[in-house]
Amino acid sequence: MEYLEAVGYVLREIRVDAGLRREDCLRAMSREYLASVERGRQAISIAKLRSLCECLGVAPSLVLFAAEAHLASLELGEYQASQERQIQEYVATRKLSNEAGASARQGVRGRQAEKNRKAVQHLRSEGLTKAEVARKLGIGKTTVDRHWHTPEGEN
Repeated sequence: MEYLEAVGYVLREIRVDAGLRREDCLRAMSREYLASVERGRQAISIAKLRSLCECLGVAPSLVLFAAEAHLASLELGEYQASQERQIQEYVATRKLSNEAGASARQGVRGRQAEKNRKAVQHLRSEGLTKAEVARKLGIGKTTVDRHWHTPEGEN
């Protein structure tokens, strides 16, 4: 079963369980479009998925979660346990933030700049010259100059 088919299967299952006909979901999408989505023949945008889920009274994340459990051939409880372990690992390794409302505040460049700043400050505290720091870190002297006197928390 492909991902689109799994999502469609779950959507149909929820719709039928709620006692709704395709016509009852017209404010979200046309009957034909919904039929095509439920058969896995048509992709659904996030906006349309959200609109349909509002009509069905279910969170879009639960639809995707159930579809992925289906694809993994796991019961929802088993899949939930595996996902909880993965989320804990991602939080521990800082791949995901555990803060409510947190966003990707720092891009790749920002993270690299912060890493460079800390390394420059550390090597400076060990008494290395700017040229030695640049050589040791493999960065340009301009980058070293930028972080030479930058206190922590600034940039």
